[in-house]
Amino acid sequence: MIDYKLHYHFDEFVTYDDGKTLEKVKVGYDYYPEEFNLPHDHNSAEIYDVFVFSEKGDDISCDLPSSEFERIVSEAKIHHARMLKEQNEI
Repeated sequence: MIDYKLHYHFDEFVTYDDGKTLEKVKVGYDYYPEEFNLPHDHNSAEIYDVFVFSEKGDDISCDLPSSEFERIVSEAKIHHARMLKEQNEI
């Protein structure tokens, strides 16, 4: 498990088997802004490096259906935007 090295975390639920199985997971991610990558690649965009961990701490990112993983990535983007908004309000 590498989740302790990731900068941001939040809890989420994922589904397997066409919605028959629901599991609580921890999502960990790192965020790299667009300008961080510009010196290396002028066509770069922001990067979200997202991992999903089971309650036991196992990395299950590759075990999720792609549609569910894409939803988790979208949730990570929303989580990050909320966090930045809260920081700016303080």
